[in-house]
Amino acid sequence: MSAAGASNYTFLQIRKPNRGTSVRLEGKIVGFEYFESVYSPMITANMLEADVGGSVADSRTGLRGTLKDALPIEGFEEVSFNITTRYGELNFTKNPLIVTGSPMTLDMNGTKQSVLIPMISNYAIQNNLKPLEKVYPEARISDIVGKILDSLKVPSDKRNIEKTSNVDKVSGNHEPPLDVCLELCKKSIPETGKDPGYFFFETQDGFQFRSIEGLINEGIDRFSNSAYEDTHTYDYFGQLDANLDNDENNFKVLLPPVVKREQNQLNALKHGLYNVRVSTMNTLTGEYREKVENLLSSSNLGDKQKIPVDSKNFSKSYSYIINPGADEQGVSEEVLNSPSKYEPRAHMRYGLLHSQLVDIQVPCNVQLRAGEVIKLKLENITQDEKLLSIYNQHRSGYYLILHLCHHFDPSNSYTSLTLARDTYGLYTSKK
Repeated sequence: MSAAGASNYTFLQIRKPNRGTSVRLEGKIVGFEYFESVYSPMITANMLEADVGGSVADSRTGLRGTLKDALPIEGFEEVSFNITTRYGELNFTKNPLIVTGSPMTLDMNGTKQSVLIPMISNYAIQNNLKPLEKVYPEARISDIVGKILDSLKVPSDKRNIEKTSNVDKVSGNHEPPLDVCLELCKKSIPETGKDPGYFFFETQDGFQFRSIEGLINEGIDRFSNSAYEDTHTYDYFGQLDANLDNDENNFKVLLPPVVKREQNQLNALKHGLYNVRVSTMNTLTGEYREKVENLLSSSNLGDKQKIPVDSKNFSKSYSYIINPGADEQGVSEEVLNSPSKYEPRAHMRYGLLHSQLVDIQVPCNVQLRAGEVIKLKLENITQDEKLLSIYNQHRSGYYLILHLCHHFDPSNSYTSLTLARDTYGLYTSKK
C-alpha cells in the first residue's frame, strides 16, 4: 500500500449513546477529512456518506430507511474510527468524535443520498456545558492551564503543557474553559526563553499549550533523529501525478506549492514587527520609562532574523499607564502581568512567524501533526542543468505546520498542509 494510494477503514462506527444503538460504516463512506490547526483548541472532521435507502432499521418504527433518518442522526452521536495508512494510523476508537448536528444533504434521488456529517472533539460538549466560574489565584500560567484541563477531566497523557516563566491570576468569568486557555496564549512567556506567544490546540496526541519558540526549537532538534527526518522531509522537483501509486513518491510534494504570502518588509515595518518603542508611566511614582525592543535573539526557522533598519529606530509605539494604587490589595506586582511585559513582543512574534505562508499537498502521512516542523526542499528555477538537481537554498528549509487536513476517499489519500516560516534561507544555528 503506497502512501499515495487508498487507506483502509479498519473500524468505523456511529453510535447513539442515549439509545445504545450503533451502525458500522465501513464501505459506506466515500470521503473523510480530518483537521488540526494550531489556532483551534479542538479537532474537527467531516465524513461524506453514501446514504442508501433501506440500509438501517428505524429503532422507533422497525421500518428500514436511510442512516440519517432511521438512526436518526440529530447531533451528539459518537463516531469511532481507525484508519490505517502506510505511515501510521488515525485511531479514535477510544476517544470518538462527536457529531455536531444533523447531516447536510448534498444530493439525493429515490434510492440514495449523499450526506455530509460534521464532527468535533468530544471535549466540545464539556467545554460548552461547564463554563469556568472559579478564580484561579496567583500561579504560573502553565499551571493554571493544567488546572483548567483538570476541570474537563483531560488525562495527563493527553496534554503537553510547556512551562511558563510568568504568573497570573485568572478569573473564569463564566467563559468556556478552552476559550480561557486561548486567551492566556498571548501573555505567556516560556520558562526557557523570553519571547511571549503561545498556541493552544488539539492534535491526535491531545492538547498542546506550546510556545512558538518551543515548537521551533524542539521541531528542528527532532531532525537529529533519522526516523523523524525520513517522515518529515518533502521535496518538489516538478509536478507529480497525485494518483501515481509509486513508493518513490511517498515523500514528494504532489502539486506545485501555492505561495499564499511572501515576506513584505514595508508591511512588516508598518505593523511594528521589527522594532517597537515601549513607554510606561507609573502614576504613583511619576516614573517614566522608554525602551526599544526587537526579536533579534529569537529562534528562527531559517537564517537569523535581520532587522532592515537601524536598531535604534522604531516604526510603532506602545504606551502603557501603570496605576499600582488601583490594583487589588495583596496581589504581587509580578502577577499583575502588565501588557507592557508581553503585548509588543507577542505581536512581533506572531506577526513574523507568518512572514511566509505556503500550501502544499503530499501523500497521506498521519504521522504529521499541527505544530510540528517539516523540511521542505524546493527546485531551482534555472536554465543551468547543473542546478536542476540541487534544491533552492533560499526558499527551502524548515517550516512550521499551521493547519493540517488528512483526506481519505476510496481511491486516493493525501495530506494538505499550510506551512509558515519567519525567515528565508537554510537553518544554520539557534545561537
